[in-house]
Amino acid sequence: MKKILYILLFSIGICGCGDRVLNIADPGNFTAESFYKNQSDMDAAVIGAYGKLRDIFNNPSLPFWGEIRSDNSGFYSPSDEKNQVNLFNPLMENSPSVESVWNSSYYAIIAANTVLEHVDGATYTNETIKKQHIGEAKLIRALSYFYLARLFGGTALNGQLLGVPKLIQHVGAQEARKIPRASLEDIYQLIVEDLTVAKTNLPPSQSGTNVGRFTSISAQALLGKVYMFMAGFPLLKGTSYYALAATELKSVAENGTMILVPSYIQLFSSVVKNSSEAIIEIQYQSDLSKGTGNSFQSQMLSNAAASAMVPAGDAGNQNNKPTPSILNAFSPGDPRKSVAFRPGYIQSTGSYKDEAYGHKFWQKLGQLKSDVDSYSNWTCNWKELRLAEVYLLYAEALVRTGGDKGVALTYVNKVRARARNTNPVEDVTIVSIEARYTSWNVGIPSVSLKDYVIGDFASDSQFLLAIENESRVEFALENKRWYDLVRTGRAPVVMKAELLADENVNLTWNDRDFALPIPQNVMQSAPGAIIQNTGYTQL
Repeated sequence: MKKILYILLFSIGICGCGDRVLNIADPGNFTAESFYKNQSDMDAAVIGAYGKLRDIFNNPSLPFWGEIRSDNSGFYSPSDEKNQVNLFNPLMENSPSVESVWNSSYYAIIAANTVLEHVDGATYTNETIKKQHIGEAKLIRALSYFYLARLFGGTALNGQLLGVPKLIQHVGAQEARKIPRASLEDIYQLIVEDLTVAKTNLPPSQSGTNVGRFTSISAQALLGKVYMFMAGFPLLKGTSYYALAATELKSVAENGTMILVPSYIQLFSSVVKNSSEAIIEIQYQSDLSKGTGNSFQSQMLSNAAASAMVPAGDAGNQNNKPTPSILNAFSPGDPRKSVAFRPGYIQSTGSYKDEAYGHKFWQKLGQLKSDVDSYSNWTCNWKELRLAEVYLLYAEALVRTGGDKGVALTYVNKVRARARNTNPVEDVTIVSIEARYTSWNVGIPSVSLKDYVIGDFASDSQFLLAIENESRVEFALENKRWYDLVRTGRAPVVMKAELLADENVNLTWNDRDFALPIPQNVMQSAPGAIIQNTGYTQL
């Protein structure tokens, strides 16, 4: 574990890659004196920056904040750091999980900054490629700051709404330690500026070995999503920003080159990558020698399921279980339920255990350890932003701005129709244990996953709750739920109800819980330079 952000600023080398394919490892580190000389060098540096995103989304702590913190799943391990997340006990400033997501995000920011600092000094034979490199680096930086803003942005002990330290260029070690937290407004403004440039600089599509690299659609869709978060809590910019979001999201939703993948099951296949629905997709490829495989299957398993289903010694300490409320959020017969979750598993003894577990991105057909490779080295891509999310965000933005509700219904119903038309039989892992799914109505066409009509909603509030639930079931286990509960202001009421029902805990909400503490090692690097979030200790 790296100790502080500021060590990272100066110890990290420049990660490059000679191959133009994104899902391979960075072969080494380079110095400024020997690198960044030409277009090929800069392309390698850009691909190295993409590799740092891979580290963010492969970080085992990321689900703590997107899923476990929410009402979708929970850890059930007394006296465990993860249980603090689940039960809203005060997190510790020295939490390894908090520090890990901070560090991995800044690694990506540093790599992106390195590209931006050297691009003008390199010799390019194609100015369009130079613009693309700038756009890619800015989008990588924007996405990394977007996570940091949502995780650590909050009301600080001085009463101000603060984000994180804003690093946009290389600085010396002593100077770096003195960089305070920027306002949350400033961090979001940097994100908007970066995405605006990226939208202009990036090509509308990629082909050949460049498939998987960012496009102008990637930047525009993320910009629309960022505006949705700026409109909501804690910045509370309101209707004008929902309108900005609607403009960006509409353009992506109406782009004729993108369509939903016909089957929901295919989205999480190791075979279907960078599909017609993909907008931002983090590339992974199973290769132990290069460290480019993913491990997010392990993040979705309960400890017992992991012990039974993966190779001995490789189960880790995950203890992630879906909550009853997420299992009940699916309409009867909704195929998405059996893609995201399984009702139980066959233990190594051969007996069946009735205990639901997360199943998205699961690649192997078998249910036993002998059938499964190391789950730290799998090859599915992470779908960070896909067309279905654009549809649902656009529908929400229309409702919140008094826009055309008929159009909003159209896009919500597109998502529901794809789910409704997905055939669970396509998922061959169901066949061997089909009898276990009786209570989930697997294989029975959904009678309640119908198209919505305006008359289904007596108010805009009801319509918004329907969109919220659609998003919850569509993106279950994709690390989105908690952030949506925060931006809509619904986290306190939802989590108080969830903990009472599932844990018999009467939660007294504390606004401290909206944001993570600034890591202790960061605070200790320059005592007093960085103001801690409210509810935590100033060092």
